[in-house]
Amino acid sequence: MRILWIVLIVLLPLSAFAADPNTFGSVTAGFKITKPNDWLFITAEENLEILKRLKLEDEEFHQKMVKHARAPLVAMMKYGEPYEDLNPSFKVGFRPYGQLNRDDPKDILRIVLPQFEKAYKDFELVQPPMDASVGGQRAAYMRFHFTLSIPDGRTFPTRSELWIVPRGNHYFYLGAGIRQDEKNGTKEEIQKILSSVEFKP
Repeated sequence: MRILWIVLIVLLPLSAFAADPNTFGSVTAGFKITKPNDWLFITAEENLEILKRLKLEDEEFHQKMVKHARAPLVAMMKYGEPYEDLNPSFKVGFRPYGQLNRDDPKDILRIVLPQFEKAYKDFELVQPPMDASVGGQRAAYMRFHFTLSIPDGRTFPTRSELWIVPRGNHYFYLGAGIRQDEKNGTKEEIQKILSSVEFKP
């Protein structure tokens, strides 16, 4: 189970720069990303409150996810909270490999996949772990659909994507979520954010 927290939650950056209000960069992590003009960066506290409001099929899993939550390296959403629909989002984490296998980033996705299947209602793996590229770096990618529920009973058909990018003794994870019908956020917006990623030595 511990490996799942490594993918879902990350350490705070030690230093950051932001010459452009739409751009986040971490000198420590060697990472830079730019959000669309109409999206918003969110704080660690806002990210935690969003996690608390989720309703998962596995309540024990949800409680542990909230308990162990740390701030992502950077997180953004399209709309300000509170928001009455599924809020399109993009998050980035940065973590040391530790005891994980460094040979193939797809292995990390394969490890967390069974937990996603258990935690999310109507889980459907649309794209199994595959080789990919992010910011010119070797990466792994998978995509899945599920029904996101919140405590008031509302449900949202969700499309989620996850990338793993190895960088030396560390790796990045990037996660994105939008509605499956894309009525308030599109896969093109997610691709634009992903295409802005830069890795620095």
